[in-house]
Amino acid sequence: GSDIRGIRLDSGDLAGLARHARTRLDQAGLASVQIFASGGLDEHEMHRLVQGEGAPIDGFGVGSALGVSADAPSLDSVYKLVAYDGRPVLKTSTGKAIWPGAKQVWRAPDWSTDTLALADEPPPSPGHLGLLEKVMAQGERTDAGRRTLVEANQRFEQQWGRMPEGLRHLSEPRPHDVEISARLRQLASEIGAHRDGKEA
Repeated sequence: GSDIRGIRLDSGDLAGLARHARTRLDQAGLASVQIFASGGLDEHEMHRLVQGEGAPIDGFGVGSALGVSADAPSLDSVYKLVAYDGRPVLKTSTGKAIWPGAKQVWRAPDWSTDTLALADEPPPSPGHLGLLEKVMAQGERTDAGRRTLVEANQRFEQQWGRMPEGLRHLSEPRPHDVEISARLRQLASEIGAHRDGKEA
């Protein structure tokens, strides 16, 4: 009963997904629904999609390539929903699956490894440092969210200085060991099994 104006494609084979979506929409009598694409796009990629691949895309969203100069560094940030209405959820897109639920990252005392765990889990052992801090609560900044730029820079320098040398190499840094807690693995397995059963 809703008047749907369009759908958004944000990852994967945009040309292939657009063709598939257009076919499905047209078959469902939704020829007026438009297809909008985004995800790390610039003018060259848009030209390739439309002119090179003939993708049936009606509009594009451009972020980083429009907001910063191509010869200046930029940091892509992506928001992933891990909980909704108090229950954990997960994304299962190929190559982009995520771990469900609110989480904490615990760093070992010697900074040799990190452990990804659920937010309410205790540290793996005494001395582990929690890396994630709440900066907003109920629409208000917390104390951690009120750091000045100078304070934030000092915090970065302190933590960067403690990182193992092999992780700080600009080219070919050594891989960093990240462990997944048993509770987080169990939750992901339970949600995945429930999701598969529901779809079946």
